[in-house]
Amino acid sequence: MDNTDDYERNHALLADDTGALRLSRAYDVLPSGQALGYPQLRLGAQGHDATLENALSELRHYGMKPDRANAIVRLVARAVAGWKGHFQARGVSSADIEFLAQQIDRRALLDPRNAYTG
Repeated sequence: MDNTDDYERNHALLADDTGALRLSRAYDVLPSGQALGYPQLRLGAQGHDATLENALSELRHYGMKPDRANAIVRLVARAVAGWKGHFQARGVSSADIEFLAQQIDRRALLDPRNAYTG
């Protein structure tokens, strides 16, 4: 999904009872429909370039191995692939879904998603 309104306030660190920190799920992130092709946050070695290659380019800074990162990408890609059913189940109108599909399923987003969902 395309979203350019991502910034530090869409993410948080959560502390457990021992003080260990973990990253929260992202929140307040919705499809923007602007198709600008870049997020506000720097993603990786290529800066704001909104590609999976760029997002996966600096895994070592996050202590994540490529196999784990790719598994997460596959999980997210499968979840996003089911967006229409999710929206329908929550009462989003067919007209709105059709409008959103022009953005969410456009080639620049659909091709990388399909590469991870098979």
